Amino acid sequence: MKQNRGLCEEMFRLLLMVALYYPLSVGLTFYQKWFIKHYRLPLFIVTGHYVTKYLMALAIRSIVEFLQKNRRVRVPLREQLRWLMPIGFCASLDIGLSNWSLEYVTVSLYTMAKSSSILFIVGFSLFLKLERWHSSLGVSAFLIAVGLFLFTLQSTQLDFRGLVLVEMAALCTGFRWTISQLIMQGEECSTPVRHPLDMMIAVQPWMFIAIVPIVIVAEGPEMTLEVITSFHNEYEPALVFSLIFSGGILAFLMEFSEYLLLVNTSGITLSIVGIVKECISLLLAHQIHGDRLSDINIVGLVLCVLGMTLHSITKHTRHKSAVLSSPTPSRCNSQSLSSPSSSPQSMGIGRRGTCGKINSSTSKKVVELEDRRKLLIPEQTII
Repeated sequence: MKQNRGLCEEMFRLLLMVALYYPLSVGLTFYQKWFIKHYRLPLFIVTGHYVTKYLMALAIRSIVEFLQKNRRVRVPLREQLRWLMPIGFCASLDIGLSNWSLEYVTVSLYTMAKSSSILFIVGFSLFLKLERWHSSLGVSAFLIAVGLFLFTLQSTQLDFRGLVLVEMAALCTGFRWTISQLIMQGEECSTPVRHPLDMMIAVQPWMFIAIVPIVIVAEGPEMTLEVITSFHNEYEPALVFSLIFSGGILAFLMEFSEYLLLVNTSGITLSIVGIVKECISLLLAHQIHGDRLSDINIVGLVLCVLGMTLHSITKHTRHKSAVLSSPTPSRCNSQSLSSPSSSPQSMGIGRRGTCGKINSSTSKKVVELEDRRKLLIPEQTII
C-alpha cells in the first residue's frame, strides 16, 4: 500500500514538472519565431535573455540565502574553467544558433532538424566511450538520419543557410550533453553543482562570454541605436526591451524546468517527453503558421519519431537489465535492516568483517546506479 502511494506521488511530481516544462518550451519556440519575424537582431535578443536569466538567478539566490541564513554553493574559478566553461560555451552556441536559424526556417523544419542532435550525442558518446555500440543504437540512428533527409527533401520552405545553422546547433547540443554526462557521471569530477538555480548561475557568465564575439561579427555592422530600438520598422524602444525582458523571464523558467527534470528523472523520461513535445510543436506549427508538409515529409517525420522511440525503449531496457543484474544486499545486511537497532554498527557499516565489505560494495554500486539513472543526458535539447 505504501509502495503504491509512493509511486502515485512520484508520478504526480513528474506530471507537474512536465506540465511546467511543456508550455514553457513550446511557448518559447513560438514566441521567438514571432519576435524574430519583426526584429532584425536575433542574437542580440539571446544576449538579453542571458543577462535577464543571470540577474534573476542571482536575485532569487540572494533572497533564498537571506531567508535560510545559509550560503549556497560557490564554484571555484579553477573548477569553472575545467568543467562549467565547456558546458556554457556549447550551451551558448546551441541556443544562439537555434534562435538565429528561426529567422530562415519554419518551426516544423527547425524541430525535426534539431532532433538530429541525438546522432551527435551517439557519436560523441561512442568516441568518449560513454556508450557501447549495439545494433539497436545503429538502427535508431539510421532511422533518424533517413527520416531527417526525407523530411527536408523537396521542401519548398527549405533554406539551406537556416538548415546549416540548425545542424551546427545540433552539433553543439550533442557535445554539450555528452560533456555534461561525463562531468555528472565521472568519478574524477567533483563539481558540487546539482541544484538548477546554482547551475544556471554558474553557467550563464560563460554563455554570455561565448555569444558576445558572435554577436559582434554577425550583427555588429548593423547594430545601430536605430536598429536596436526599432520593432516592425517603427521606433519602439520601450516595447523592444519589454519583449526581450519578457522572453528572458520565459527562458529562465524554461531552463529551470529543464534542469529540474534532469535532476529528478532519467534520460529515458526526458527523451520520451521530448518526443511528445516535438509532436505538439509540429501540430501547432501546422495550425498557427500553416507549415506545409508533403507526403514524403510526413514519412520522414514518422521515421524520425520511430527512431527516437526505439532509442528510448533501448535505453529503458538496458537500464532495467543493469538494475536487475546489480548485486542484492547480503543476508547479514537484511537481518541488520530488520533489527530494531539502526546504528551503523548494527547494519554492518564500518566493520572489518566480510559482511561489512559486502555491504559497502553493494551500497556503493547501488548508489552509483541510482546516480547514473537520475543524471543521464536528455536526448532532446530545448532552446
